[in-house]
Amino acid sequence: MNLFEMNRYQITKNNFNMHMIGAILFLFIGVSCSKDKMINADDTTMVEETTEIPADTSNTDTTSSTGDTSTSGETAGTASKPADLMVNCSQWKITYPDGVEDKTLCPEENNEYFFVNESKNGIVFKAPIRSSNNTTANSTYIRSELRERTADGNADIYWTTAGSHTIYVKQAFTHLPINKNHVVATQIHGDKDAGIDDAMVLRLEGTHLFLSFNGGKLRSDLTITNNYTLGTTHEVIFKIVDGKHYCYYSEDGTLKSKLKNGTASTYLIKEGSSDVLMNLTYDQSYFKVGNYTQSNSQKEGADTDNANNYGEVVVYDFFVDHK
Repeated sequence: MNLFEMNRYQITKNNFNMHMIGAILFLFIGVSCSKDKMINADDTTMVEETTEIPADTSNTDTTSSTGDTSTSGETAGTASKPADLMVNCSQWKITYPDGVEDKTLCPEENNEYFFVNESKNGIVFKAPIRSSNNTTANSTYIRSELRERTADGNADIYWTTAGSHTIYVKQAFTHLPINKNHVVATQIHGDKDAGIDDAMVLRLEGTHLFLSFNGGKLRSDLTITNNYTLGTTHEVIFKIVDGKHYCYYSEDGTLKSKLKNGTASTYLIKEGSSDVLMNLTYDQSYFKVGNYTQSNSQKEGADTDNANNYGEVVVYDFFVDHK
């Protein structure tokens, strides 16, 4: 090899080495950037990891998740009264369709509005449309619905949207009124005087299941599915983190376990690419669980007092977490 060839060889070798170094640097920077992007995109997952999952209250006779075998194909349970299926029966009060409020749910036995289902694994919230039931206080509609209280049950709770607030519910819509077939199950309730009221709720109208934000006053509705079938068991999580509102929804029965291990972000309901459905701060807040039937005797007319005219929701599991 002459001197010219040796020089050319050395230049080629140096160029090759420089390309290799550049490629390695490019890959290193790319991986670092990708990692940063994953961390930012997965902020909600990191928040999920701090959610405390209470001990199971399903009262099932196997290790399977709860559910009514007649509608969901899941395992039967052993509960004898609603409190058996509640993490903390002191933390909730109920308003019945006749307007009566009950703050002592721990000893509450089954009644026609609030009872354990036949499979003994779910709480049935039933609101018949009757001329004697009509509406509940501060509403034009009827309900069989729980309202959140302090953990010791001594007072109604009110919290602000600062910090982290989570409600998890496993439930199924099982019956709708005859004429105005609308039912709400699971709510974040806000400051009514400030125009917040039903800040974010899960609402079924016929087969259309969607999120409503104070009846469209805070933002537009967001569809989850147009083809909901009555009796379909689903899990839903409402979460607020410093004013940012999130919702998770699943029908495959794994949401609670994935929330526990921090991998629930795949179930986030999104609008476009954003998983923040609403960014709004307010106070006077609390969670509600059960059945808020969006009808009454005026809406149902001649079908009022029909034994088959009622709204119904079955709740298999639920808890709240505040930080």
